[in-house]
Amino acid sequence: MEAGGVGGILDLREKERTQQAGEEAARSLAAAVRRGASPGGLLRRRRGEGWARGGRPESGGGDLRSRPRERPGRLSQYFQCLYINCYACFVVIAHFLNLSSILTQIITLFRHFAINACLAPLYSLEGMHIITVEGIGNCRRGLHPVQERLAEAHGSQCGFCTPGFVMSMYALLRSSKQPPTKEQIEDSLAGNLCRCTGYRPIIDAFGVFAKTDDSLYTASPSESANGKAICPSTGKPCLCRNETDVNGNESSLLSSVKTYLPSSYNEIDGNAYNEKELIFPPELQLRKIMPLRLNGFNGVRWYRPLKLDQLLQLKSCYPEAKLIIGNSEVGVETEFKNAQYGVMISVTHVPELHTLKVEEDGLRIGSAVRLAQLQDFLKKVIAERGSLQTSSCQAILRQLKWFAGTQIRNVASVGGNICTASPISDLNPLWMSTGATFQIIDVNNNVRTTVAKDFFLGYRKVDLKDDEVLLSVILPWTRPFEYVKEFKQAHRRQDDIALVNAGMRVHITEAEGNWIVSDVSIVYGGVAAVPLTAGKTESFLVGKKLDYGLLDEAFNLLKEDIPLAENAPGGMVEFRSSLTLSFFFKFFLYVTHEMNTKGLSEGLDVANMSAIQSYTRPVTTGTQGYELVRQGTAVGQPMVHLSAMLQFSCQIFPWVRWSLPLKRCARC
Repeated sequence: MEAGGVGGILDLREKERTQQAGEEAARSLAAAVRRGASPGGLLRRRRGEGWARGGRPESGGGDLRSRPRERPGRLSQYFQCLYINCYACFVVIAHFLNLSSILTQIITLFRHFAINACLAPLYSLEGMHIITVEGIGNCRRGLHPVQERLAEAHGSQCGFCTPGFVMSMYALLRSSKQPPTKEQIEDSLAGNLCRCTGYRPIIDAFGVFAKTDDSLYTASPSESANGKAICPSTGKPCLCRNETDVNGNESSLLSSVKTYLPSSYNEIDGNAYNEKELIFPPELQLRKIMPLRLNGFNGVRWYRPLKLDQLLQLKSCYPEAKLIIGNSEVGVETEFKNAQYGVMISVTHVPELHTLKVEEDGLRIGSAVRLAQLQDFLKKVIAERGSLQTSSCQAILRQLKWFAGTQIRNVASVGGNICTASPISDLNPLWMSTGATFQIIDVNNNVRTTVAKDFFLGYRKVDLKDDEVLLSVILPWTRPFEYVKEFKQAHRRQDDIALVNAGMRVHITEAEGNWIVSDVSIVYGGVAAVPLTAGKTESFLVGKKLDYGLLDEAFNLLKEDIPLAENAPGGMVEFRSSLTLSFFFKFFLYVTHEMNTKGLSEGLDVANMSAIQSYTRPVTTGTQGYELVRQGTAVGQPMVHLSAMLQFSCQIFPWVRWSLPLKRCARC
């Protein structure tokens, strides 16, 4: 099998032969040691930047959270909750990669994205540009505008979560081609936890980077009929613009009360930041990507093939090898469940697994496609194809909005989520209900296709042999009068696992003047070891007119299709059982309403309209009023605390060894 580059032929069947890239890494590491660097130094740094270059003698090279601390004076944001819950250990990764494939055109990937340092194996970052919070600015060189704004808005207290917020916002700004909206800013911060400061000052601080009209806040405010100032943001009367307009009875009280006001971006122009943004290192852009074979602690081996043929040959040599993409599941298994994998294969550079194509019969989605990439692709497809063929695309896109946080979606993949076969996967019920098919390839290049409904065999067991790899997912187009809807109920809406989820699809056709159900699929997740299909209910609905008269019988059949024992894992049996009926009722109302918009059925009762409305939360707004009571030189004054500037650049940090309960309470 060809390895590419200067190295000739790589014979992976000779397991003891050292691969050229591994030798090169070893020579580079030895040279670094001679120069006085740390022997474990996989990350070479410059002002908080990094290039992943060598290796460390442990599984996957260890994770990124601990590496910068091996350098004196590097605090950085790496040891926090240790359970992927607080999102405080973010770093920004810049990645430039050309993937040439026989299936697609050349795929060029260059983007900045935030990841969890506690999940990122160092070996997986080879060839990437790593930016930490101390690299974008500090008190000596000047703070980055993001750090500066958060400090001036009083956005930190203990500093525990501060680096994570800074890097989340930094990644959003670097990855956006135009100023982000306030909704995008809040979405990017959805996973960041803050326990003491509160989110109002943090959201307000980052709001200045949003796509807004600054003249609204700098021009003279308009006035209502009664002479009160009108807030340009909300359009409602407010007191924040002209305190002299209040009546005399309150003027004396309000004269000493100050209200926090949003700032425009031109007030935070970053003049104190005397260095330009970090560029992608030309050294990394020009270097040739090589396949990797690295040895870790206890005999662990890490491979990174560059072609599908190389991946299949590795699978033939190591059938039990674990495929790695984002490490969001395997990282938890190895860290907390004591799982041991002797061979790990990173498939991030295999172009055949990164396919995103629009085909005649549907969409072809490669198994290594990241969920964030899938979101962007689906938005583009929906805009180009319209709603007629993309009902399934819209359902998946809506479900992805509530799938973990942005930083997890940046690394988690389609195939990883499918093959993990979690009973509470948000996407697997949708793959099944939409009629998606999975393409599977074996080590002999034989490709077989299986429908999603037959792929899940048991608890975390799938129809995938040791010598097979999930190649791609085929998502079919929807037909006229075919509707797909997603459902999910969790303890909280954002960044939480589902109690119950579901995917439902129905196709309605006209027969003898009536619109009847010709095909239907109802799949629930979170109710059994695998997603359950409501077979009896589906059979009952086929051939019937979809009206209120069939609901009672459908509910009774659903109770038989989706039984939940009193001691079912997860508890809350009565509530979860009611959710299965509630989801179906909402789906019935949704389809009825869609048919009504086409003039083919009766309209919904006003009392039921709220059941079909999508949940939308308005942008967070808030004000803070405080009375100035000077006590000494600083007490009682709205001053930025002295440690804030240091916290935002990790020059000072609340160095506390948190115990196990903190790992768990972040999920409550």
